[in-house]
Amino acid sequence: MVEEIDLLALKQRAERGDPEALVDLADYHRGQNEDAEAFRLVKKASLYGDARAERRIGYYFEKGIGTEKDYKQAFDYYELSAKHGDYKAKYNLAVLLHQGKGCIKDPQRAFILAKESSENYYGKAFLLLAYFYEHGVGTEQDYEKALECYLKALDAGSKNIYHKLGLYAYYGYGCPKDLPLAFSYFYKGASESEVACYYYLGVMFAKGEGVGKDLAKAFYWYQMGANNGDMKSMYNVAIYYENGIYVPKDDDKSLYWMKKSANLGFDLAINKIQIRENR
Repeated sequence: MVEEIDLLALKQRAERGDPEALVDLADYHRGQNEDAEAFRLVKKASLYGDARAERRIGYYFEKGIGTEKDYKQAFDYYELSAKHGDYKAKYNLAVLLHQGKGCIKDPQRAFILAKESSENYYGKAFLLLAYFYEHGVGTEQDYEKALECYLKALDAGSKNIYHKLGLYAYYGYGCPKDLPLAFSYFYKGASESEVACYYYLGVMFAKGEGVGKDLAKAFYWYQMGANNGDMKSMYNVAIYYENGIYVPKDDDKSLYWMKKSANLGFDLAINKIQIRENR
């Protein structure tokens, strides 16, 4: 919350055309749900060639904050900001170029911009680079480099990465297969509420991979995943109830979780429901 005396000083600086003050004042108005005024102030700041303001007005156009959504305008402002050296704008440009929003898709340029953005140790850029390496977007597929980017993103403070690191160790993507390491990553992710980690902990306890086999713990983690919207966990909870694995057999609970999984589009659950309906 901006103190009243600071707000007055901020307004005075903004009136003198200080682009930094204009952006900060815009942030204040956004906090007051005054998006139209925030947009006006950021647009004014962008006229001074301020990279931060240009990126911010691009974001306003991209998200439709205080104005209509306009991806072309967003792209143009991000490009101006990137030319003025803003690494976050380079990341935003990379995303739009990857998606083809406000521009023609250009995976090669998206990759280059993401790489340039990551040189400032920007976590989001590392995550985007990891995705590009993982799927071969704008570059050759390279799991080793993708893993390196995920680790750098984690070091840069990015969240929700442990399930990815766990998968790489579990399947041996870009590194030797290491089930105990995979388990440790999944467990760490679960402690930080990464829903995807719940499912894989269930799998590893069920199979005794990287940890002692324990069906009670497997069901616990599947149930955690199911309760948090993971369709694969829902399916496995349904299977446990269907076959009486660790828990008492319960056709009603099995059907309940199977339908929830199917409604989210999980193919195995959809097939199970169809088989039951055709009996």
